Amino acid sequence: MVKKWMAWIFVFTLLLAALAQLAPVIAQTGSAPVNLGSLRIVNALVGLGNVDVYLDGERVAFNLPPRAATPYLVIPAGKHSIAVRPPEASPLSSPIADYLVDLSPNASLTAVAYQRRFASGDDAPPVAQSGGFYLMADDRSPLTVGRTRLMVAHLAPGAPPLLSVAYPSRASLLHQVRFEQPYGSIDVDAGIYSLTLVNADAPALDILARLGDQIFYANTLHTLIIVPDIQPPARRAGDEALTVGPGSSQPTAFSLSAPLELPPDGISLRLIHAAHDTAVLDVYIDERLVAPRMNYGRATEYLGLKDYSHTITLRRAASRPDSAPLARATFTITSENRRQVNWTLLLLNADGSAAAPETGLPVSRPGGDPQAAPTFIVNTPGGSLFMALLPDDISQTRQNFARVRLINAVSSVPALQLFTPRLPPAPLPPNVTPTRTPPPRPNVMPTPEPPVELVLPALFAAEASSAETRAGLYERLDFFPAGTTNRLLSLPDVQMVGGMVYTFVMMGSPVGNPPVSVVQFADYGAGLPLDRLYVGVINTASANVRSNPNPNAAVIGRLTAQTEVEVLGRNLSGEWVRVRFADPATGAVREGWVSATVIIVSRLGVRINVLTLPQYTAPGG
Repeated sequence: MVKKWMAWIFVFTLLLAALAQLAPVIAQTGSAPVNLGSLRIVNALVGLGNVDVYLDGERVAFNLPPRAATPYLVIPAGKHSIAVRPPEASPLSSPIADYLVDLSPNASLTAVAYQRRFASGDDAPPVAQSGGFYLMADDRSPLTVGRTRLMVAHLAPGAPPLLSVAYPSRASLLHQVRFEQPYGSIDVDAGIYSLTLVNADAPALDILARLGDQIFYANTLHTLIIVPDIQPPARRAGDEALTVGPGSSQPTAFSLSAPLELPPDGISLRLIHAAHDTAVLDVYIDERLVAPRMNYGRATEYLGLKDYSHTITLRRAASRPDSAPLARATFTITSENRRQVNWTLLLLNADGSAAAPETGLPVSRPGGDPQAAPTFIVNTPGGSLFMALLPDDISQTRQNFARVRLINAVSSVPALQLFTPRLPPAPLPPNVTPTRTPPPRPNVMPTPEPPVELVLPALFAAEASSAETRAGLYERLDFFPAGTTNRLLSLPDVQMVGGMVYTFVMMGSPVGNPPVSVVQFADYGAGLPLDRLYVGVINTASANVRSNPNPNAAVIGRLTAQTEVEVLGRNLSGEWVRVRFADPATGAVREGWVSATVIIVSRLGVRINVLTLPQYTAPGG
């Protein structure tokens, strides 16, 4: 008996020791990255076109175009098989390229699929096994604000084996990049770089290609991939065998961006320019340039920022760093919301409004009266804007599910809805054969299925409306202003992969100037979902707590100014808020309803619109 108890105590001690080691990591990131690594796959098959990407036999990217990459996939360390195939090819068919990757714990790798075989004369090899994979060990360690990291890979067969990425003057930025050889990385200031490719072996350093202006945002990993300057051959319907086309001795290059790791004691901030009436801007963080020449519709990666208080400064594009700013705003992530790691800063059209929504940041203007009341609206050449700071939930999803997030940045549309005609079929359990759909009966019109709403209506400039949904191929996503049938935009054939978080940022004008468009992000869900803790503070001298959401209902308590309460939800219209509070007279914990006009609601320290609260349902229905 004693031995049995001693064994239990030994096991319990080991568990406590393990948890103690993991606790700091869990507290900071929400998940323990023990024995995990990151892997992304790049399609550099510019002569072959789109591909499907497979990881360990599962398709993780559909129709990935050339010059594009998957997000970093956070997967267990160890050996993993990767492959790329033509779109919709059988998973059992011979791949264009495959490889067995050995991923170390906490490592970040980029696997670049590139073409190694080309047509020559009358010989046109098949697409199968015409490519290979080149592996790059990515340095994603954090950077100080304003710096950015550059990597490069020379994967252009037929081009000179030694190239340099240089300025138009032929002075090298990335010196002597050798074909299929690792290069490493360099750190430079964020900015706009006019670049060329030069033959590093030629005495005159002949310019082989002009890459134009490359915009390198700060605190980001930018990877330049040098490839042959070719296009996929035209494919005709009915072609039985896919073959490769001829190569080229002319090189070109494309750039990919990716987020760096989060510094300790810091946040990740994504910038999105959705204010279409304003001029092109330079965006500074803590007076260091992070996003030069940021135009409408552009966005950064998540920028890892150390510390929790930062200043955002907007200047006209190409202005001197010491020139007078258009506006400056400071925000602080308080101790209440430091579990929230990922944030989005939106630049939005003010549409002539005198005030911004609750998410707007107060800004100061150059030469303004420091004693004046804070303003939210920034006047820029072309129009006015405001800045909104929103929390992002990109935590881990359930197995076989993806998360859909909708952010409403459309001018003059108070709420947006997202529908799909039908959900993709649920995956079948192993060893289960699908049943055949019975044919429709003659002369019987099938009843149309109602569309499926994927998320609740997304309010303008508010936190993203999000929900988990079944992974699979969605034949169409339809975006509507709430309460109307006037479709603003449709996206056909949207493939959602399990474990991914898809964010759709709708922007533009419903009257068409500019037309409504969507900026999409795909992030791999990592970490644990955050608790949705809502806190309310009474912002009037006193507030009545009523038994029902009705101004004539019985008063069950009174709360004084600045009293903090727990918020449980709202009624259907959002005019009343359900709260849990300690009775000032007895100290007993009670629940009731207060008018939405007398309370300020925040989540994780950030003020929110009451309509984004979940609708309250009493226990038991």
